[in-house]
Amino acid sequence: LLLIKERFAMNNMEENKRFVTEWLVSQGVDVYGIGDMSLYGREILGLDDALKERLPFAISLGLVLAKGVLDTIIDGPHLLYLHHYRQLNYRLDMLGYLLSREIEKRGHIALPFAASQLIDWKNQKGHISHKHIGVASGLGWIGRNNLLVHPIFGSHVRYNTVLTDMPLIADTVLNTNCGKCTNCIDKCPAGAISNEPSEFNHMACYDMLTYFKNKRNIGHHICGICVRACMGKRLCIYSAV
Repeated sequence: LLLIKERFAMNNMEENKRFVTEWLVSQGVDVYGIGDMSLYGREILGLDDALKERLPFAISLGLVLAKGVLDTIIDGPHLLYLHHYRQLNYRLDMLGYLLSREIEKRGHIALPFAASQLIDWKNQKGHISHKHIGVASGLGWIGRNNLLVHPIFGSHVRYNTVLTDMPLIADTVLNTNCGKCTNCIDKCPAGAISNEPSEFNHMACYDMLTYFKNKRNIGHHICGICVRACMGKRLCIYSAV
């Protein structure tokens, strides 16, 4: 009887994962993965940290930035990049909401987050770290530029997260890193990036973002230079076209 129950539970988890995957693909999501929240290892700011136990699965979903827009970033951000950045965030917010509603229709609980919302301005943190959820969901690793690096798209992806109690099968965490690639180090105008990811200079980066925000009338803490530099295998894809 126990074996039958275990098989039923596994089949249910596989069916749920298939549902989530097919829905995300139908909505044009570029990258996605499912993570085990026990691997997240960080607090959820501003909310009950027990959410990690009540909602043990994380769905990480991402949209790839248009290469045409990224190619216009030479020495810093501009209004076109800001618009593109915001539009992807809006779309990711809506995807998180719509996916959560579909999960709720199946009798489960789902919690969508905002793709880009700071609740701790001093430390530049949101409720949840989408990049670390992405790591737990097998989508990539934290690179020298302190961003999530996808093996195909590099850092050319914006992410959002949905937590749920829907039984799912988590994806395998990638055990890899940037290797010998140092494209982002020389490109960083703040000199914030080092060979060791743990030595990333958060304050130098933030000061440069503030400079761009004020000097270029962007009104938002964005840069885009190291994002453009981190191409992953996307460079190979476009070189072969």
